Amino acid sequence: MKYYRFWVLAFLLKFAGSAWDASYHFKYLFEKYSIPHLVNFSGLLLGLVLLFREWKQGKYMDAFSRNITTIGYILFLVGIPLDFSYHYAFGIDLTTWSPTHFVYYISTGIMIFGVWRAYYLYTYDITPSWKSLHTWFSMFLLECLLFPNMQQENGAISYDQYIHHHSIASQEILNLISNPSSQIFGGIPAWVYPTYSVAAVTILVLIVNKIFRDQKIALAGATLYILCRFFAKSIFYSVHYPTSYVPITILFIPLAFMFLKESSWITGLIGSSLYFIGIYVIQNLNILITPPLTLFELVPTLILGMTIPAILKIQGALIRKYLHS
Repeated sequence: MKYYRFWVLAFLLKFAGSAWDASYHFKYLFEKYSIPHLVNFSGLLLGLVLLFREWKQGKYMDAFSRNITTIGYILFLVGIPLDFSYHYAFGIDLTTWSPTHFVYYISTGIMIFGVWRAYYLYTYDITPSWKSLHTWFSMFLLECLLFPNMQQENGAISYDQYIHHHSIASQEILNLISNPSSQIFGGIPAWVYPTYSVAAVTILVLIVNKIFRDQKIALAGATLYILCRFFAKSIFYSVHYPTSYVPITILFIPLAFMFLKESSWITGLIGSSLYFIGIYVIQNLNILITPPLTLFELVPTLILGMTIPAILKIQGALIRKYLHS
């Protein structure tokens, strides 16, 4: 079990480095060897040590999981020179949604999947529980999926500071901003934030619930994610770094599936409705500074919330029919 605890530490270092990096780039320009990059790389290095040990000894991971994790690791390494080349070719981008950034997200997700699968098989004789490392791996995969939204979440507070003339961004960053709203929010349309959040969280929750048959694991992972984000936000605030909106209302989605105990379009509708209404109320009562949101985004958000459970249910039925035909 110690082996997998080290994997949790490796992913935690990557989590911390990534969160720091998202905050860092709302204050300073792109740098190769910034401290956030080094923290992220330390997690990557620890993962390399663990992966090398497994290739050498083969004690803790099955071959398929080890190979999947290795593919994710190699893809992440390939993404590093691609990202540097992209910046050199197209200049400094102020968005988490660039193509080369998605190489990082995809490769990290593959690594998490590979390690989580191996841990699941390694502890197969133990009933999965939210009190185990499954909660951590659920949290890491959720963070990987939602990381692109950091653009809007960091941008919300940074834009509010900018328009009220007390931005903490460096002068180099401020000199680059010719269109404040578009550049601070990365040019991403407002409707992307709620729809992407609902899609990512709903898909992960449904898959985790289906595999482990315990709705508390997905809920615990989402709760741990929120707690870690608040912890990071507190640290950034104390050291005068850009902070972000913490997406607390994503908790309504796993809560809906846990209490209603039905992976139907109705449950998806309720979860996504509560998620959206929660953000809308927070925004309009000025409780927190949220990403831009209007009632227009309610329609596509609810449509996704309803259709994803229905599609996954149909696909699951078709797969079972195919396997038994």
